[in-house]
Amino acid sequence: MLTLNQATSETRVAFKWSGVIFLVLVLIFLIFKIGTALKQTLFPTPPAPPTFSFGKLPSIEFPNNVSDKNFNYSLDTVTGTLPTFQDRINVYKMTPISPDLLALKKAISNVNSVGFTNPELPISAKIYQWNDNGPLNRSITMDIFSTNFALSSTFISDPIVQSAINFPDETTAITTAQNFLSTMSSFPDDIDSTKAKTLLFSINNNTLATATSVSNSQVIEVDFFQKDIDNLPIYYPKAVNSTMNVLVVGGKDQPQVAQVNFSHQTISNQSATYPIKTAQDAYNLLKQGQGYIASYFGSSTDISIKNVFLAYYIGDKKQDYLFPIAVFEGDNGFFAYVPLITDVWTSN
Repeated sequence: MLTLNQATSETRVAFKWSGVIFLVLVLIFLIFKIGTALKQTLFPTPPAPPTFSFGKLPSIEFPNNVSDKNFNYSLDTVTGTLPTFQDRINVYKMTPISPDLLALKKAISNVNSVGFTNPELPISAKIYQWNDNGPLNRSITMDIFSTNFALSSTFISDPIVQSAINFPDETTAITTAQNFLSTMSSFPDDIDSTKAKTLLFSINNNTLATATSVSNSQVIEVDFFQKDIDNLPIYYPKAVNSTMNVLVVGGKDQPQVAQVNFSHQTISNQSATYPIKTAQDAYNLLKQGQGYIASYFGSSTDISIKNVFLAYYIGDKKQDYLFPIAVFEGDNGFFAYVPLITDVWTSN
């Protein structure tokens, strides 16, 4: 029979060996983790090759350049160098537009919700127009399948608009624009409300001129932007502007929407990886005049490039894929885009 001293001694021995075994296991685990990390550092696992799942991609259809000048470029980034782009990127398929037998009925309901109650006027098999006999003589034209639309009016000559009665501040203008689109079921889930931008305008001789503050403005433009994809922003043909914009003005009782240009394309979850050009290759193409000049308000032909970054591009025209671009930014509102998919995977 074990005595108390013997039991205590054996218990101590058991605890001692348990501790030794535990420390050995911890040491083995740490050696394994360190070895794995060292192996990955010295012999990193190569990334999976691009998938090319969509085959050759079409070229980007950019609009005409905003300027036909021959620019001379110099690099003036914070680092004095070009960034290092990743060697491949996800290309996403756009969601195709499918005909809908109820499309016209839905379109009528949507335009009725914002005051267009007159009968529709067919322009083509998919384009319809509605007119409003109200004070601004509004007119709306819609593609009933894509639901993209344009709203116009005679706001620029309206005395109430010109007098800025009930003219909103910028925050209220954003809310007014968003509520209008939501009422028309035209505020998609992929819009990032926090990215909304405003531009101020005054009305001079029935034309819009850039204004410096709300106090001397009669029109606020609100631009909406889609959410980032893979942490990269989406850019549109006019760089700082979107293809989804709303003009908000004053009104007799409250602010009102006077003009809308709404063109939206939905990005699917289907993607494939493709190799892309380096920042240096893209810069060389820009210097050779092969970039798209999206914006420029200056007069000089000497452009200092202040910033270079990756982005995705969505244009006004229907496109089948979300295209990667290099964006070159300079002074005086200069923005230029260069397509990034390598030439061997682009159809000319």
